[in-house]
Amino acid sequence: MSDSEQPPLDRFGEPIKPIDPASLLYDPNDPLPYDGPEGDLDGPRSGSRTPLIVGGVLLFAAAAIGGPMLIGGSPGGEGDPAADTSGTGALSEPVAEAIRPMTEARVEGPVSEVVPIAVAVTRVGGAPMADTLVFFAIESGQGFVETSIVRADSLGIASTRFTLPDRPGSSVVRATLVGNDSTTTQITAVALTGGADAIVIARGNNQEALIGELLATRIHVRILDAEGNPVPNAEVRFRITEGEGITAPTQTRTDSIGEASALWRLGMIAGAQRLEAVSSDNLEVIVFSARALPRMTLDDPSDVSLETEEVTVREQTLAVGSSHVCVIRAGVVNCRGDGARGQTAAQGGTGYLYLTAGASHTCGLDAAGEATCWGGNENGQIGDGTRADRDRAVAVRTDLKFSTLAAGSKHTCGLAGGGVPLCWGNNLSGQLGDGTRNNETAPRTVGGGMIFRAIAAGWDHTCGLTASGNAFCWGFNSSGQLGDGSTLDRLEPTLVRGAVETLVAGSAHTCGISQGTVLCWGSNDFGQLGDGGAEGRSQPTEVSGLPGSPTHLAAGAVHSCALLADGQAFCWGQNRSGQLGDGSTTNRATPVPVSGSQRFTEIHAGGAQTCALTASGDEYCWGLNQSSQLGEGTRENRSVPTRVSR
Repeated sequence: MSDSEQPPLDRFGEPIKPIDPASLLYDPNDPLPYDGPEGDLDGPRSGSRTPLIVGGVLLFAAAAIGGPMLIGGSPGGEGDPAADTSGTGALSEPVAEAIRPMTEARVEGPVSEVVPIAVAVTRVGGAPMADTLVFFAIESGQGFVETSIVRADSLGIASTRFTLPDRPGSSVVRATLVGNDSTTTQITAVALTGGADAIVIARGNNQEALIGELLATRIHVRILDAEGNPVPNAEVRFRITEGEGITAPTQTRTDSIGEASALWRLGMIAGAQRLEAVSSDNLEVIVFSARALPRMTLDDPSDVSLETEEVTVREQTLAVGSSHVCVIRAGVVNCRGDGARGQTAAQGGTGYLYLTAGASHTCGLDAAGEATCWGGNENGQIGDGTRADRDRAVAVRTDLKFSTLAAGSKHTCGLAGGGVPLCWGNNLSGQLGDGTRNNETAPRTVGGGMIFRAIAAGWDHTCGLTASGNAFCWGFNSSGQLGDGSTLDRLEPTLVRGAVETLVAGSAHTCGISQGTVLCWGSNDFGQLGDGGAEGRSQPTEVSGLPGSPTHLAAGAVHSCALLADGQAFCWGQNRSGQLGDGSTTNRATPVPVSGSQRFTEIHAGGAQTCALTASGDEYCWGLNQSSQLGEGTRENRSVPTRVSR
């Protein structure tokens, strides 16, 4: 420029300085918005792309100003898909065939550790796609990607480092080809805990229960690493050290949150009891403490507190006896089947919320908890102070109100206010639980000072369930139906060797639900225990083959049934009269589905028949029908659910 030539001026009147083209090229000493691995972005090379920031947007310029600008690939030479083949000077877009993890799509390491992540980018045909930018980003989880944008090397490999989160868990890192969002892959990074460093009590310490009872809360320990993170799959052992109780399991492993737990049934000695939890990693021994409270005995001079106040009556609208059935429809009692002893005499009665049926008698509760019974009464099972059969409903002789009732073959039991159990009727085998074998014609308190939330009656035995899941049974035990590990009759409640949430009783077997499985014990001559065999069990054994968790159980004389959460019914045991409902008369030692598409909300069994209710209130029955107890207008047995006529 000569002295006479003046440079152009900007709008402020200042000379505009000329731009040096070299200043737009990449300088390895200048900071960029990203920083690749050492040796990756190492300055301009012949034919390479160099970063350029324009208006805050990252672009790539050729090594000379005015050269082609590319995203996602480098100018190609001979055989390069991006090369100019048209003679126009235009470049086509390079095509990546795939982007994939270099090894497995999963990396792992201890929490907070830095792990390498690498992907390979290939062209069509599998050739490496060198000098290509890959964007790494966390798609889910925690952690830190050290370098987000990385240029692939001559082998088409782009790598970065990932800092695992400081807590155990999984993160997903997605790698995407810059300029082509559809070419992407992902890598799972797993942060693992360190080794076991400590075992601590999580919950369940310092509980109280009556001697021989199961503690209401499971005992829980947690195993942690040195950073305080939970350690999964660590072995833990539990053992009783004082009090001679029982714990189960005795050996287990921690779950995903580092916890292991066990049930603890206290021993029969009142006072302090202890249990130890130890880890296979030789950590400090943890000690749980519990206190076993003494239980009232039949010789105690103190009286059981009987509450006569209002109770909440549980609703049960269907009762199945040995050869008769009663149901409440629209508030009215309807009975059918054998009525020779007066067991169907309440036909047309109103005001009932709850029904239960024995061999030849029936009982009910109104909304206030007032108990009435009708039918056979040779052993005092009606509870009116006599032994005369009743062809009409008569009041049970007591001022007490009941929340629930259970009718056995020739005895009846109920729970009064506060859960106090009382029984009356036949007591030849001790099924009244008062410590004698004397029949009673009016309610008598069950011995032992027990408080129950549920009660069930078999033919000659009775069982109750405490709020903490402890089951107690008493009465006839020739087949082990009391579940105490013996075959000795018990004249007062004895502890069942297993925790359950519900109870039902058949003629000589008992069943309950325990943590989503069905347990049964007692007689098994026809497969009614559902364990696949025919051997009786004197303590709970698991029913085999149910495809889901049960919500309701029912027990007939020698068969059992369960409802699953979806309303499907399964039955097992004796099937001579079709009481299993599977379309056959073949006995079954494991559960079989009841035929048909019906789904039920309740199921009940008695004798050799079964009945169930649908959500719409329709009643279906199957099995023995010699007295027309199935209610479908004939005396023919039915081996599939048959709708009851209204």
